[in-house]
Amino acid sequence: MKRLFLFLILTCLLTSTAMAGEIFPQATLAGKLSETQKSYLGVTSDTIQPKDIQAEYLFVEGYSMYCPICQRDAPHLNALYDALEKEGLSKKIKMIGIALGNTPYETAFYQKKYEVQFPLFHDEDYTVHKALGEVPTPTFYIVKMDTMEVLFKKVGAAETKDALLKAIKEVVK
Repeated sequence: MKRLFLFLILTCLLTSTAMAGEIFPQATLAGKLSETQKSYLGVTSDTIQPKDIQAEYLFVEGYSMYCPICQRDAPHLNALYDALEKEGLSKKIKMIGIALGNTPYETAFYQKKYEVQFPLFHDEDYTVHKALGEVPTPTFYIVKMDTMEVLFKKVGAAETKDALLKAIKEVVK
């Protein structure tokens, strides 16, 4: 039984399509962005592709409104967003969230309830979720924007703002 369980876990981990070292998919991202959020990303539209974002690196949170871990992580991600600004990294790395399987209403509800300042995009038809390899939530990525290479991928709880900031600093030099 233990071997079967281990085999299933390894199979799941190895079948994800957006692993570190691979190319982040160019699926269309749609969301209701404020003018401040558009300016932050360097875009003019509510519908974009990841490559449109003006930054050297992109931190992506794949989450769901219904994911209790994602809900618990929200304060850590808000603190990370603030820390990137305070540490002078916000010009170099931008943050977005992709609400995997969530409607525009669910995405807006989550953003309001958890006071998320960084841009969130909905994915109600699971297009982005499928392009990412149907990853569980939450999943975090750091993407190098000039090549769209995934430099970092973490599945599971964010733990703390400091743990995420440390991961970013190790990748973003």
